[in-house]
Amino acid sequence: MFKELCATLFILCNPLLNGFTFNYDGNPQDQFVQGIAECTVLNNAVIEPRYRVVVAISVAQAILESDWGRSRFAVEGNNYYGIIETDSTEPHMKSKNSDVLLKKYPNRCESVADYIALLNSSSAFVEYRDLRLQQYITDNVDVFLIIETLENYAIDPEYTNKLLAITLGLFQKYPEIFKSKQIWEYYNNNKAT
Repeated sequence: MFKELCATLFILCNPLLNGFTFNYDGNPQDQFVQGIAECTVLNNAVIEPRYRVVVAISVAQAILESDWGRSRFAVEGNNYYGIIETDSTEPHMKSKNSDVLLKKYPNRCESVADYIALLNSSSAFVEYRDLRLQQYITDNVDVFLIIETLENYAIDPEYTNKLLAITLGLFQKYPEIFKSKQIWEYYNNNKAT
């Protein structure tokens, strides 16, 4: 009985499962950073700690891939990470400059969930997962080393340098969001779960 009650309360009270979204109309950059950070934390909360992503990197990639949420794919499709759709029967948007299809999401946080799933499953990110696990186990986090493992995320040879610069900027401009231990938010001070 207790387990069923806990499961029901989790489903009913979890904002992610109830269509949590965010707006970034008034102060777009600040609200975008806060919204992506909150979506990342919410998604991290429902997966095992060793599979969680670094919140600051998630936000930095969303900024880089969607131009602070202003790209056509972000505005029309809630796709903040440039995630490609390989199944044309699924919701998607076509690139204007190529035949590439990008996924279209019903709400903003689902793009974040798919980004996390991509990093946790794609063969392109084995090095990322190995380093993240090593850093999780040793509790010795180096966000910048993790960024270096994301070179396969884009074809731009300067991708990781751009991501590094954005991440550093986030730490400087938003210290209240990205406090020292918060950058390793995927672990939430609970390695046992």
